Amino acid sequence: MANRFLTGYKTYNTKDGYGNPSEWKKAFQQRMSVDEAKGILSSGEKTPHEILGVSKDATTKQIKTAYHNLLHIWHPDKNPDRLEEATTMTRKIVAAYTLLTE
Repeated sequence: MANRFLTGYKTYNTKDGYGNPSEWKKAFQQRMSVDEAKGILSSGEKTPHEILGVSKDATTKQIKTAYHNLLHIWHPDKNPDRLEEATTMTRKIVAAYTLLTE
C-alpha cells in the first residue's frame, strides 16, 4: 500500500461532528489562572525565569519565544515514550508563562 498523508497519525471518530466551533475557540483562548500557576510552581525548585530559560530582565517577546520553543520540545504528543514527564514539564512551562505575563 502506498504511503499516504495521514499514515501514522492518530485519527479521531468524528461521526457526531467536531462540536461547537465557538466553544473550541473559547477553550483554546482560556489561560491557566494565576492561582493555579502558583500552585504548580509552589515547590520552589525553579523560578519561572529559570523554567523558561530567560533572564529576569527579559522582554515580553523573549518570554513568549522561550515559551513557544519549550512547548514544541516538551509537548506530550512529541514525547509519547515519557508522557508523564512531558505532561509535568508542559504544566510548569505554562505556569511560568502565566506568572511572567500576568
